[in-house]
Amino acid sequence: MSAVKLYVKPECKTCEKAIAYLEKKGVAFEAVDIMRTPPAKKLLEKAVDALNPKSAFNERAKEFKSMDLANASFKTKKEVVDLLRENPDLIRRPLLARGEKAILGFDEAAYATFLR
Repeated sequence: MSAVKLYVKPECKTCEKAIAYLEKKGVAFEAVDIMRTPPAKKLLEKAVDALNPKSAFNERAKEFKSMDLANASFKTKKEVVDLLRENPDLIRRPLLARGEKAILGFDEAAYATFLR
């Protein structure tokens, strides 16, 4: 199995749930502070859903509200990826990565499938 990385933000409750899940399942992983070391552009491109790129946003982030991203329209997935790279607090957390694959958010069933 490829190395597993979990991009988290300190004090994020959802990130804490993901960490607890991985530890419970005995999955070796590296926790990475998403604010200090944002995911690579290529990894974000894999994680962002081309059909629904707005699902990659952390809707609780101050910037999400101040930039009125709920009403924004994006012509390409690249626009969303570039914005996420510029503002890592906008990335929906946690981001679980293995090899060149990644998923956003935390869902036990999705993690179980992803980690097989």
